[in-house]
Amino acid sequence: KHRESDMMRVLMRQEKTMKIIVNHVVDPRIELEPNVGSDRSWVWSAWDFSEGELEDTIFAIRFGNAENAKLYKEAFLKAQEHVKGLKDGADGAPSAEADAAAEALAGLKA
Repeated sequence: KHRESDMMRVLMRQEKTMKIIVNHVVDPRIELEPNVGSDRSWVWSAWDFSEGELEDTIFAIRFGNAENAKLYKEAFLKAQEHVKGLKDGADGAPSAEADAAAEALAGLKA
């Protein structure tokens, strides 16, 4: 989750090298689909930026059990709802800093 814009990304690093292998925005249009006949894996397509350039990529992720796969999908869907709300103009989380900036802007005259 970005500190300022509140946008959410999927970011995954390779365990040994810490190289970024997945880096994409959680777009509300992405559909997680079960991998052929498995209840513990998901497949989806997204515009990935892990190599430094945008590239349409198909991803697959497999979990050790069906429960973790279900938890991942729930978290992903929740993140999609959050991003959709931001794109639809929903306000971010309340913050004293944002309130102070809004008051300062309200006090300005054109």
